[in-house]
Amino acid sequence: MLAKVPSLASSSEFSELYTMEGCAACKSSITKLIDAGYEFDIIHLDDHNMKQAFEVWEHRLGKNPNSVPQFWYKGQYIGGSVEIAKFIKDNDVT
Repeated sequence: MLAKVPSLASSSEFSELYTMEGCAACKSSITKLIDAGYEFDIIHLDDHNMKQAFEVWEHRLGKNPNSVPQFWYKGQYIGGSVEIAKFIKDNDVT
């Protein structure tokens, strides 16, 4: 897992989890995804890159979910913590 900055570039190969410091749902999602065997990059949002992340989400989705965590797996938008938990339950990567 690499910490990255938000990027408008998209590919069917990218897997990214957008998080923020102090976000309990983010920490839980990271743990669940790692425990389930998923490989992904973590993008930590802060005051300096939040606007850029919103632009990326708007570009990719046509809307801004305006919450964290937000997860893309192999270029497919999964969603926030509820959708991440459902995704893990419904898909086995092992």
